[in-house]
Amino acid sequence: MPRVALVLNPAARGAGAALVHVERACAGAGLEPPWVLRTTRADPGRGQAEEALAAGCHRVVVAGGDGTVREVAGVLARAAPATSAGEPPVLGVVPAGTANLAARGLGVPLAAPGRAARRAVSGPPRTVDLGQVQLRSSDGATRTLSFLVLVGVGHDARTLAELDPAAKARLGWLAYLTPGVRRLTSAARPVRVRLDGGQERTEQVWSVLAVNTARLPLRMQVVPGARMDDGLLHVVLVAPRHLADWGRVLRSGARVPLGRRSRPDLDHPALRHRHGRVLELGLQEAGPVQVDGDVVPDILGARIEVLPGALRVAGPTGARR
Repeated sequence: MPRVALVLNPAARGAGAALVHVERACAGAGLEPPWVLRTTRADPGRGQAEEALAAGCHRVVVAGGDGTVREVAGVLARAAPATSAGEPPVLGVVPAGTANLAARGLGVPLAAPGRAARRAVSGPPRTVDLGQVQLRSSDGATRTLSFLVLVGVGHDARTLAELDPAAKARLGWLAYLTPGVRRLTSAARPVRVRLDGGQERTEQVWSVLAVNTARLPLRMQVVPGARMDDGLLHVVLVAPRHLADWGRVLRSGARVPLGRRSRPDLDHPALRHRHGRVLELGLQEAGPVQVDGDVVPDILGARIEVLPGALRVAGPTGARR
């Protein structure tokens, strides 16, 4: 079998342990030790994935957070169908970041890194959807990024922009709570929204989320019932009018509130859900956009789409979330 490549983010919280588990998983599968390609600030995963594919590696395992997974996934989805194994490459994920939202959405066992590594190295592949966003900055420049989890526009992105890196390193995903709570009462802003080429509407929203997968810590979900292989882009318009509306938002994300499974209220003004394939957004003034937790500043517009079945991932991903 072709050698496994491991794209490792050495700055990730669990990088050292992830490396050990992947080495053990390769040995257990009768494979050579993984070819370790470490990311850098200048190249957070794309170059390493391209190098692995150029060398004929059929399976590329990522040990890092959502940003590293996003970079590698985009390269693998764009790869030519034929590799040294005669078929498209496979992405394996060993969570080593802070929130690990992509790993949650893919059904990776976060509490069992050894099992996650075995799935990543030798688990059977499954096809899932990948998101792609084209961002337009205030100077007219554009850039295209892939995503597995979601794109956030508005106060969602501003919350991440305010995140203290030291607190993130110390507290993990709990560090997201303080800036998030601080922004709960922030005013809505106008965003131009067009879904699947329909009529453009200007919405007053706290945030717009374009979601591919939906799992969060504490068993919460951005879009209950969404699947990573359903071929849909799930759009959430978050527009709470007062603090009480945040209770509705919270209840919508809970998997099992008060003993019964929740479902989003599609018609409530505080939280509206739509789905389609292509979402176009326009901002009145330039601001940040977050792509799988990575904040891109100074953005005026975005074209977001889902690419059904564009990526092969290792191990079971779970039929429903």
